[in-house]
Amino acid sequence: MQHQTLTHKAGTIRGTSLALFATVVVGLSSGLALAQTPQPTRSGTPAVATTGIPQRDTLLKFQRPVSIEFTDQRLEDVMKFLQEITQADIDLMWLDDRNASGLDKETQITLKFEKGSALTLLERILEKASAGQAGPSTATWQLSDSGAMQIGTKDRLNKFKRVQIYPISDLILETPNYTNAPQFDLQQVLQQASQRGGGGGQSPFQDSSSNTIARKTNDEKTNELVTLITSLVEPDQWVESGGDGGSIRQFQGSLIVNAPDYMHRGIDGYPWWPQNQTRVVNSNGRRYVSLGLDTANSSLVGFDTQSITAVTGSGQLVNSNPTPGGGNQAPSTPAKPTTKAPK
Repeated sequence: MQHQTLTHKAGTIRGTSLALFATVVVGLSSGLALAQTPQPTRSGTPAVATTGIPQRDTLLKFQRPVSIEFTDQRLEDVMKFLQEITQADIDLMWLDDRNASGLDKETQITLKFEKGSALTLLERILEKASAGQAGPSTATWQLSDSGAMQIGTKDRLNKFKRVQIYPISDLILETPNYTNAPQFDLQQVLQQASQRGGGGGQSPFQDSSSNTIARKTNDEKTNELVTLITSLVEPDQWVESGGDGGSIRQFQGSLIVNAPDYMHRGIDGYPWWPQNQTRVVNSNGRRYVSLGLDTANSSLVGFDTQSITAVTGSGQLVNSNPTPGGGNQAPSTPAKPTTKAPK
């Protein structure tokens, strides 16, 4: 694991005094292989880590740890700083002559942030930028289909919608609770058997109640689920509530939702949300590396993986590239045959 420390002091950006002191620690994730051989790349083209999913790549960039303090800084300068440390594709939706709503570049941000991810820092910044605002004028973020981080007010983000189907059959399934099971009188059965010589007789089961339990229909349970979603996830942005963000319909055991990404995120999250980061621990002179799911599924453009051989604590040789047929033990020199001395 390599670390790069960036220190920003007082400076000037576009004629605006920037009284900024920040210490940013950017953790550069290591690749999956323990040893890598760089391959020739075009001049000026750096190696870029990718997982094959643009949205996940952007979120991984925003997982970098940051510590910073802003004092009366313009929102535009703060966003430039955030883009610089993440190197992510950020689409900012500003308030300008062509757009009557959006982020105000001149909003002053004062914030002290320590030991958190760049994504958490972004959310804290947007909370400061939305102070005193309500409803569609509040700011948030979402991811586009191309993986760009879109940042703006909700009424601007509402223009970027997608339709998604959520199966809900398992949510509205009701498991019966049989509390009125018939009674079984074993003593009565034995008495009848002794009197009649066995066989015949009445059924040992006695129905103690004939009342039928009232159950809700699937439509009723679906309507309850829709009410729960629209009251918890962005309640002011649904069309049913007078907003222009999302609409929700039910059809054959599924909910069809047409909404922007930030509302879908509130309903079901992201299936590819980054897992725990790679961790490195030194113990008793040995170095242990724990790789998260994202590291295992990622590839590094411009580098090629090379197999290596290592020695475990028990002295066993293992290879990072297992041989076909199972097993990952490195080939070892066969032991020499031993002979017994004659008695």
